[in-house]
Amino acid sequence: MDKPTMIRVTDARKLTPQHTQLTLKIDAKAIPGQFCMVWLPGVNEKPMSYSNTDGNAQITVKRLGDFTRKLCELKKGSEIGYRGPYGRGFEVVKGRVCLVGGGCGIAPLRPLKDVLKGDVVISAKTASELLFDNEFRKAGWRVHIATDDGSRGDKAYASQVLEKLLAKNRYKCVYVCGPELMLRKAMDACIRSKTPCQLSLERHMKCGVGICGSCTLGGMRVCKEGPVFWVGDLKGTELGSYTRDASGSRRDV
Repeated sequence: MDKPTMIRVTDARKLTPQHTQLTLKIDAKAIPGQFCMVWLPGVNEKPMSYSNTDGNAQITVKRLGDFTRKLCELKKGSEIGYRGPYGRGFEVVKGRVCLVGGGCGIAPLRPLKDVLKGDVVISAKTASELLFDNEFRKAGWRVHIATDDGSRGDKAYASQVLEKLLAKNRYKCVYVCGPELMLRKAMDACIRSKTPCQLSLERHMKCGVGICGSCTLGGMRVCKEGPVFWVGDLKGTELGSYTRDASGSRRDV
């Protein structure tokens, strides 16, 4: 397994009250949808998806627990441990597509905005937590906003907006990232409409390189065979039913 390399944070920008974007002094050389392992000495090491793969790597961090809180507190000039890129990224499908990002799930989809075109669904619990909608508009995307509380856009979940779009449009591919229940509903909607779909999954990862097996789903290692999967890979798996925690114990979604 690769050892972490200490690299510098060249920019730390607060995007919302809950999200911070860190720019890292390293050329990711990554495919959109891949991830890196980020290490804070004395704290922990966690997987983070790239929210930029062109030039210096960027990660978008949502403040959830102790590790992400400390990441969000980093300043320009701080150093973190880094290894990657890892995993299977998105495959680019030419033609009109639809991106669906639930909460921070829009971050791994962000690198696709300059290589694809079509519709994008951006959702969050509330308006203050929406990410990157203006960037997508400037890049020529049709942006559809959904918030749980109706404070901006439709009062709906991202999967519900996707279903409406699928009823009116034909897409060459749908790309989805977000909470697992949303992934399952989006996958089922794409199956019903016979629309090709790629989904970016999250599982508890310890090694990131397929050795420990802590991130398995349906016998597949999310860190190695994923984190991006085609719909056909996920049929018949436990996606949307349960995950496993750090100890390997089953946890309902």
